[in-house]
Amino acid sequence: MTLAELFADYQSLPEYSGRVLDDVGCKSLFGDKPINIAATRGSIEELWLLCENGADVNEPGEHEYRPLHNAVEQGHMEAVIWLLERGANKALSNMRGETPLDLAVMLEEKEIAELLAA
Repeated sequence: MTLAELFADYQSLPEYSGRVLDDVGCKSLFGDKPINIAATRGSIEELWLLCENGADVNEPGEHEYRPLHNAVEQGHMEAVIWLLERGANKALSNMRGETPLDLAVMLEEKEIAELLAA
């Protein structure tokens, strides 16, 4: 997959409706950047491609969710591990003051919570 192909795929999503998506820093209608979408999907391939092209693993998106928050919320353990290995800061909180660990506990993602608590 190329970056252009990924952007074309993302532009078909409602959150990018009517927006030109041609850079890893382009925000969706809700404030997410492509890396937040990739983390929500749990796609290592998409995360890797975006990071190789300048995306930041600590980029805030909608409600100040970082990619790590997005991956935790969807229960994507592999994406959580991948993000942590690339410098995702597990201490960063969203606009409600919740860290990724807080979300994991709240959502009863026990394995993810154990990883984040370590």
